[in-house]
Amino acid sequence: MTRSWQEWLVRQISFAGDFDKEILEAFLRVPREVFSEFHYDLDVVYSDNVIVTAKDGNIYSTSSQPSLMALFMSAVGLRQGMKVLEIGSGTGYNACVMAHVVGKEGLVVGIEFNRKFFENSVEAASKLGIENVVFVNDDGFYGYEKLAPYDAIVITVAVDKVSQHWIDQLKMGGRIVGPIDLYTVDRQPALVFEKTIDGVAAKHLVDTKFIRAGGLLGNLNETNLERLSKIEKRFSTPFEFLNLPINYYETVGVFHLASWSLCEKSGWIYFVEDEGFARWKGGWEVFGRMELIKRIAEEWARTRFSPMSLVKFRYDHSMNFKRLERWDET
Repeated sequence: MTRSWQEWLVRQISFAGDFDKEILEAFLRVPREVFSEFHYDLDVVYSDNVIVTAKDGNIYSTSSQPSLMALFMSAVGLRQGMKVLEIGSGTGYNACVMAHVVGKEGLVVGIEFNRKFFENSVEAASKLGIENVVFVNDDGFYGYEKLAPYDAIVITVAVDKVSQHWIDQLKMGGRIVGPIDLYTVDRQPALVFEKTIDGVAAKHLVDTKFIRAGGLLGNLNETNLERLSKIEKRFSTPFEFLNLPINYYETVGVFHLASWSLCEKSGWIYFVEDEGFARWKGGWEVFGRMELIKRIAEEWARTRFSPMSLVKFRYDHSMNFKRLERWDET
């Protein structure tokens, strides 16, 4: 009975994209209902939709849309023998599906911040006899150095920044895929980051909606507000105004992903640097010495202010901004 529903799910996933046979077959081998503490009819369990799998107080764990997870697996080139780190593994369904894709010679390490959800994932994997998956109860910001390096990192919770630990633990040529929480505009584009000898390159994959991360992967707004509080009172009037011929949502998205320096205060969007800050008012009002924001603006202008979905972001290995390009021209 369950097998026929799994086959139905795979057909739905196939309609959403051209995915490798190994990825589709993995969904046939893992019963999704095992990872949920709630009972659903099988037509719900095996629909290509998000389902809530567990609750701990006011915190929920969800099983992501299967076709989106297949897209993430495809984006990092998941295949036999790879070692994969998953950030935000919840109750473990996606990690166990990936474990079948990488096979016995591969390994999946799933990190989950919530203790209850972590315990649920361990129990489910044990019940199904899946041995090439390891679950860790910790803050995913730190990755998992003990089993590094990884061929790929898959993020299944909305994070507001890319951790330096992930870049350090990723093999050269490896990829990271996942949603970035642009908290000032309530938008969560998923990006693919690739580590190369020259640094890290990132481009837009698809727009998404995930549960926001807790811990150090969800505190960037607060961190930047603290930086702002240390310098804001030093300046009373703007030094200059940066006018950008592009809409607010695209501007905030590009500047967030290029800098990791945005925060929101009293309805205003701020860009914070060490010796100054900028405030959005139909353009950036610049207070103090601001070098990074100007460089991002200049780089973006070189792309003819292309929308975020067409911009390639380039960083060094410490995730410091280097330049912007149109990805369809590089």
